[in-house]
Amino acid sequence: MTKVDTVNSVIKFLELALSEEGLAFFLNIKKSFASDDELLFDFLHNYLTIQKGGRAPLENTLYADFTVYFDRFSSIQGEKKILEQIARYAKYFLMLRLEYIENENFARSISVINAYEAWDVYPFLLEVMDDWENGRIDEGALLNMLNMVEDLAYKRLQNGEDTDLSSLGMDINKMLFSARLYDEQRSAG
Repeated sequence: MTKVDTVNSVIKFLELALSEEGLAFFLNIKKSFASDDELLFDFLHNYLTIQKGGRAPLENTLYADFTVYFDRFSSIQGEKKILEQIARYAKYFLMLRLEYIENENFARSISVINAYEAWDVYPFLLEVMDDWENGRIDEGALLNMLNMVEDLAYKRLQNGEDTDLSSLGMDINKMLFSARLYDEQRSAG
């Protein structure tokens, strides 16, 4: 199945799974990709990587992964919350991929990351963009993370390594959790 076929299958699935209002909302998200179904496929791939805890779906399983994710979480959270999250992350994805961001420092880093074709780091960056937009991190922290990603992508390019950075966010969360547990144990002991 091609990327375009996969996107069409996802839309057909959503036509059956969503309310009329929900489907209209999703089709508006799709419009933001300007009929570029391959770009929409790339977004869905990155979005599902986040939902699967940093494990990137295979191209040929994206449709099945999406339907399982949507069925499971829409019954828990409801279609509206899921669609709102998809819309937010689609906005971040397009900001990154199309380099549409006003802050010059952010734009420069994102441009460099894209020049290195470090697409696999997008799941992490989508999460970071969400944290920034919702005030969980400030501009300095976002810029530091962008610079870190830029450095990792550069080192990967220089070393000729095929390092997958798609689980970077999960790896960082594990390190932060471990460091927090260590600090708690030290202070208790």
